[in-house]
Amino acid sequence: MKSEILIERTPGGIPVVMERLPDSHSASFSVYFGHGSRDETKEQAGIAHMLEHMLFKGTVNRTAKQMAEEIESAGGETNGYTTKEVTTYQSFSLDETVGIAQDILADMVLNPKLDKDCLVTEKNVVTQEIRMLENDPEENIHVLFLETLWGDHPMGRSEAGSAETVASLSVRDVRSFFEQRYRPPHMAVVATGNFEHAQVVDWAGRSFDHLERSNGYRSRDPPKPLARFMVYPRDDAQAYVGMGFPGLSTVSPDRFAQRLLTSVLGMGTSSRLFQAVRERSGLVYEIFSSSASYTDCGAVSVFYNTSVKDQEKVARLVAQEIRRLKREGLEDGELMRAKRLVKGIYVRRLESTETRMVRLGEMFMSTGSVLSADEYLSMMDQVTEEQVIAMAERLMDRKKLSIAMHAPGDESERAAKNLEDLDF
Repeated sequence: MKSEILIERTPGGIPVVMERLPDSHSASFSVYFGHGSRDETKEQAGIAHMLEHMLFKGTVNRTAKQMAEEIESAGGETNGYTTKEVTTYQSFSLDETVGIAQDILADMVLNPKLDKDCLVTEKNVVTQEIRMLENDPEENIHVLFLETLWGDHPMGRSEAGSAETVASLSVRDVRSFFEQRYRPPHMAVVATGNFEHAQVVDWAGRSFDHLERSNGYRSRDPPKPLARFMVYPRDDAQAYVGMGFPGLSTVSPDRFAQRLLTSVLGMGTSSRLFQAVRERSGLVYEIFSSSASYTDCGAVSVFYNTSVKDQEKVARLVAQEIRRLKREGLEDGELMRAKRLVKGIYVRRLESTETRMVRLGEMFMSTGSVLSADEYLSMMDQVTEEQVIAMAERLMDRKKLSIAMHAPGDESERAAKNLEDLDF
């Protein structure tokens, strides 16, 4: 898909990141704020996510129903999400109705109602969301692993907070967070699709340049990784396990080698872990590795679920594959296969304007710049076998290993103790 990426600024200095896709018949717009769950106090954990929910409950100018009717009449929808480091609000439309999408998006982030009735309703909704996560071990193990790795640091907490902290939030808390954080300079406008650059910059300036600059930004301290084995008891015949290491940040030039390391180890059905643990041993239905990068930290991890009696055995097979990778290096064609798999997933996701917008927004907010798709693929192509092995040696250090076990307590405690002799 032919595209052109441009970064401009409004007269007030707000960055506007645009990727024009003249062959598209849609447009996607978002406002990113550089505040997420890591910017909350422990007592108010979940407030960024709660605020995100409340912005969809209507504005001083529109009810939630009116917002829905208007955006759907424009052939689009609204959306948003909260991560550890950003919150974003999005609107999508046909290319012929971009004005409606822009107007609704600006109204949402400038004039939310944020009243008591909305807060009461959304507290209940968010609490149900938290309970669903806690009752879904396949998802919850990801939260528990980061808690194991980063402990009581905000990066180790769930973006949704806890039922207790959510229940304690007041309208004053939410309004204060909104008024202090949803301001320049920690914000950006991102747009992808078929539009005119000048029109988008003009809309962004008219909508947001009047906002006072924020002085409520919380400085961030990077988490200190913890090498430990933790058991989170649950009554079930299955064990859900996350094991991994601290990784690289979004600004590290070696992050592409990190990505390919996890691809070789556990991405796809041809990966080492899938072949060794699923295909040859039959001990799991699914096993995979992944990497996550943030502005000042990262994580490299392996996730699997298996029977309680086999969780130790699978962990030893994972360690065996890490050891083999570090000692024997890559097989012929293995790195090329990993590169093409990562690149294939990447380019397929670029078929939608929404995904392109999220890619640009996340990249700009974490690094202050963006790479085109071609630049990203080129950086991936430049990674060598030697760099991948060096990355394995650097990151997959036994002394830095953390393991989270979400399974019956007694059996898991024994497995955790037995695994202390792991060596790779």
